[in-house]
Amino acid sequence: MTLALRGHAIVDGNHAIVLQTPELQPGLRVEVIVLVEQGGAEQKNGQSFLDAIAGVEIDAPSDYSTKFENNLYTNHHDA
Repeated sequence: MTLALRGHAIVDGNHAIVLQTPELQPGLRVEVIVLVEQGGAEQKNGQSFLDAIAGVEIDAPSDYSTKFENNLYTNHHDA
């Protein structure tokens, strides 16, 4: 079973990241994935994804949201 831990850290002057959590025992093998936030505070105060797409208009029939699966298949049969 995989245990996923999420946290935030600041890179120190030695270009190191320290993550201390009780779930990490000495000698435990881990895989580390680093996601770097771009833009700093400017990014955090920007629009959310939902705000950014709120004005998007899609040219589709009015019943598209309930019948879109019919359009996914080229050889569909009407029931």
